[in-house]
Amino acid sequence: MSKTAKFYIYYDAKTDYLEVSSGKMKTVSEDIGNGIFILKNPRGRAVGYGVLDACDRVEKLDFLDPLVKFAVQVKIERLKRGFTQAQLAKRMGIGLLPCQRLESGQNNPTLKTILKLKEILPEVSVDDLLAS
Repeated sequence: MSKTAKFYIYYDAKTDYLEVSSGKMKTVSEDIGNGIFILKNPRGRAVGYGVLDACDRVEKLDFLDPLVKFAVQVKIERLKRGFTQAQLAKRMGIGLLPCQRLESGQNNPTLKTILKLKEILPEVSVDDLLAS
């Protein structure tokens, strides 16, 4: 997936299933093993990934762009705690739009925002962000 693509992140906390894609239409998936799927559009073009047992595997998803991987972690940890984006934003003392951008996979969060986030969601790893 391209770094310039707009990503859509879907996480279902009940089934612990995660989708990260650059397209909304996903009709075909190809199993690449270990509970990871390549999501394809009807023309057979790869548009993203699907992951089973996402909570346990997200740290190992090295094929994701570091910003997308960070965004996925933020969303999973937020949903595990039952927070809405507005609730997380309020706890962090930031506006809703900056909070939504944390889950977009497209914007570089500031150090100040990352530190506020780590206070609320300490399980979110920033190692990949710092290494990129």
